[in-house]
Amino acid sequence: MLLSIPEKPELTDTQAQILDAAIRCVGRLGLQKTTLNDIATEANVARSTVYTHYLNRDDVIRFALLHSGYCFVEKIASAIEEVPQGAERLVEATLFALQTLPNEPCLMLITDHNLNKMVNEHTLTTEAGFAITTAIVEFLIGDAPTDDISREQQAEIALRTFLSLLTLQGPEPRDVESLRAFINAWLLPPLGLTK
Repeated sequence: MLLSIPEKPELTDTQAQILDAAIRCVGRLGLQKTTLNDIATEANVARSTVYTHYLNRDDVIRFALLHSGYCFVEKIASAIEEVPQGAERLVEATLFALQTLPNEPCLMLITDHNLNKMVNEHTLTTEAGFAITTAIVEFLIGDAPTDDISREQQAEIALRTFLSLLTLQGPEPRDVESLRAFINAWLLPPLGLTK
């Protein structure tokens, strides 16, 4: 099964330049201090050019996060393409994402507590954001037998668990094998999956 992400937006070079600039500004200045002028200056475009494509600063940042999410999902799909669908693929994708995401310049910002509210309100709970999450779960699990749990419920459980693992430190650091065991024990049963 191929990964089918709904409605991946095509960007012009200018739009991509603006979105990249927004991420750099938020990373450098923080969300509260980043202005639309900062983004336009960083992108080397006029403020009016930003308004041609986006409603306001929050709109730019929301689109930047969503676009970055699409790109990261493509990396996950490429990294795990040899792993068979089902529980093992879900675990390996989760491990890959947990190890890689903190180093992704655009997406590492979702772990910033100042962006959590924006990520929740404008990216993860939007129709497009949830459709991406559901498509990822469908791609990972495929037709593996599961209990009577809908894909939407599986997507929500997987997303909540992943964000928790990403943002909350455990009592002790885990190496890859102990993290794999933890994910097997705590993520698979609520999703109706067995290894």
